[in-house]
Amino acid sequence: MNKPANIKNQNKKIIKIDIRMLSMILILFGLWLMFRLLVGDFYFSGESIAKLSRDMVTWTILAAGMTLVIITGNIDLSVGSLLAMAAASGALMINSEYGFGLPTAIAVPAAILIGTAAGFLQGVLTAYCRVPAFIVTLGGLFIFRGITQKLSAFDPAVPDSSWVAALGFNYIPPLHGWILGIITCIIVIYFMVRSKIKKRKLGLPTGNFFIILVKITVIPGVILGFIYKLNQYKGIPYQTLIMIVILVVFFIVTKYTRFGRHLYSIGGNSEAARLSGINVKRHIVAVFLLMGFLAGIAGIIWMAQNQGSTKSAGQFYELYAIAACVIGGTSLMGGRGSIFGTFIGALIMATVIQGMDYTNLDNWLQLVVRGGVLVTAVGIDMASKKPHMFKSFYQ
Repeated sequence: MNKPANIKNQNKKIIKIDIRMLSMILILFGLWLMFRLLVGDFYFSGESIAKLSRDMVTWTILAAGMTLVIITGNIDLSVGSLLAMAAASGALMINSEYGFGLPTAIAVPAAILIGTAAGFLQGVLTAYCRVPAFIVTLGGLFIFRGITQKLSAFDPAVPDSSWVAALGFNYIPPLHGWILGIITCIIVIYFMVRSKIKKRKLGLPTGNFFIILVKITVIPGVILGFIYKLNQYKGIPYQTLIMIVILVVFFIVTKYTRFGRHLYSIGGNSEAARLSGINVKRHIVAVFLLMGFLAGIAGIIWMAQNQGSTKSAGQFYELYAIAACVIGGTSLMGGRGSIFGTFIGALIMATVIQGMDYTNLDNWLQLVVRGGVLVTAVGIDMASKKPHMFKSFYQ
């Protein structure tokens, strides 16, 4: 008996997504191999991997929020400047010489709240005032950067005794890291099995059994291998753990909640989503609010990494975040994307940046390469909108 056409189409879509993800992973492994040959034994050491995970934390957190924004068919060009403003606000409130000398327990939530409020305001202007998100956030880029320059006029520093400074340099003990890793593996396997069982009950295609088995085996293996390498150095950096928690939470939100499904509907066809009963404006405000919240958290982490704030904090981070999303398969047209794909995209970007640093590539050429990666990523995204380019994958 022939399968219904809709089931066939769903199976085709699954194959397409798997091939795209496989391609990104192969590119990532290719980059690792190339830099391993160029750099030497240090490249895969625990210290190198720890540094890679630390360097990508701030703009990967931004990329998680950016994924939601782009899925709805919008864009946020202000996140790098908003990160800087949150970092400058926090550092100024904590610093006793040039600022207010407030306790970190007050300054840190206040700085995150500032980022959240700014994101909320941009969401309101976009959703209710009908100002295009590109214009709203482009204006925000200049406004927040200008405020940052004023707040960071004296480069306010965070005292070494503050727990915020510890956040930037401390590590989770190896034993605790193993416990967290095992718990994470159990959660991952649970959600994967739960998803397949639910699809089977609904009569939906569950995918190839062999592929499912490989995922259940490989993903926990990668997690535990990552922890093993980090424990060879000092353990998991605290800021890396924060990034992982945020990615897991947003992955669950986008994949397993009604709110996440509504975001894809809005990005696919906002008018159809509105007619189906989805409050489009409220959802757009929500994603910009979440984006501002994550910019606030990323700002605190940046402040912790640098023990204070500077006028140049977060420069180009909006581009890194957008590039990570697009490389990971998030469509700039809206309606398509995933947190896992964004993480892989961020890892590719971080690998390129770290590899160029290790090979002592000139700064001007590093900027050229980063720009080329972004343009290439957008080109791949636009090409993927043409079905005939993937015809061979369906046959």
